[in-house]
Amino acid sequence: MSRPIPLLLLGAGFSRGAHVPALRGLSGAFRIAGVFSRTRAKAEAVAGELPGPVEVFTELDRALEMPGIEAVDVALPILPASDAIAAALGRGLHVFSEKPIAESVERARALLTLQAPRPDQVWYVAENFRFWETAWRVRELIASGEIGTPLLCHYPTLVPIKSTPWFQTQWRREPGYAGGFLLDGGVHDIAALRLMLGEVSHVSAFVRGVDPALPPADTLAASLQFESGLVANYSVSYALEPVRLTPWSVVKALLSGAERPVRDRFGRKHIVGTHGSIFFMHDRVELVRGLKRTVFKVRSADMMVRQFEDFHAGVRAGQPIRNSPREALHDLAVIEALLTSARERTVTRPARLEDAASLSALAGGQS
Repeated sequence: MSRPIPLLLLGAGFSRGAHVPALRGLSGAFRIAGVFSRTRAKAEAVAGELPGPVEVFTELDRALEMPGIEAVDVALPILPASDAIAAALGRGLHVFSEKPIAESVERARALLTLQAPRPDQVWYVAENFRFWETAWRVRELIASGEIGTPLLCHYPTLVPIKSTPWFQTQWRREPGYAGGFLLDGGVHDIAALRLMLGEVSHVSAFVRGVDPALPPADTLAASLQFESGLVANYSVSYALEPVRLTPWSVVKALLSGAERPVRDRFGRKHIVGTHGSIFFMHDRVELVRGLKRTVFKVRSADMMVRQFEDFHAGVRAGQPIRNSPREALHDLAVIEALLTSARERTVTRPARLEDAASLSALAGGQS
């Protein structure tokens, strides 16, 4: 592997459990040279887990002025993340940032104009679901004609979010951006749907808020029409009653014959074609043709490690990256269209990077 990329880590919360372990395992590809957090104790705690000298910063501007760094890893809340991305892109640094690309399509387009004058500058918007092997297996089965022409898709996502660590983050409980968890978590689902089924042409949605602790809304039901003509039902709720699940409790439920309730409770997905159907969830895919059922167990991989490997290849070898800002913008645009549809009670077309306004803005950034 080529020389390590000197990296500045922006954020010492989520990154400590998600990014740092992956980066430590890729020490031949990355060298974390500095850690920024507004809370010095948090930055020092992360720095203490890393090999070699690691500088600690509590001011973003000073951190970005650190000599010798080539890239930043932005793992900050959504709103300050956009500001940090803008600052890093403006300094010509490569950027690895968490999804979503920004709090709005408008802001995402503005950030892309900062990257446009530097075609060799890599901006990587992390999205685990584009490395979800189950989605890739479904995509392969569809492409090989196993179910004929895809007709319909049922894609539920049911999450008792209050029993997860994500609910404990204050900025998620008081979001300053549209959609709340419907946006923050929804881009994952849209990434998977687009990976399997292609581009979304139009959407129609209804949104409601059930739990006051999950503002501004926590439940959505929508129809998505894809450019292929396929129609999908996308339904999601984060307002489920909190439950305590352990691997052993799930195993016991499955051994006792409760497999179907467990799957239905947390959202088994289903794609119907003219010649068969595909059911999938987590690491399991079922292909049904007539009376024949074939089950595929999908090998899971460390998706964070694979994303950093992809980022490294983009920076050092100039290889195309899977999680481009273009892909991330289109994920966000579908969510934004769903929220617009619900608010205005109308069928809505998601924005595209190829839209005239976007092309004009990017061209202006290159002039």
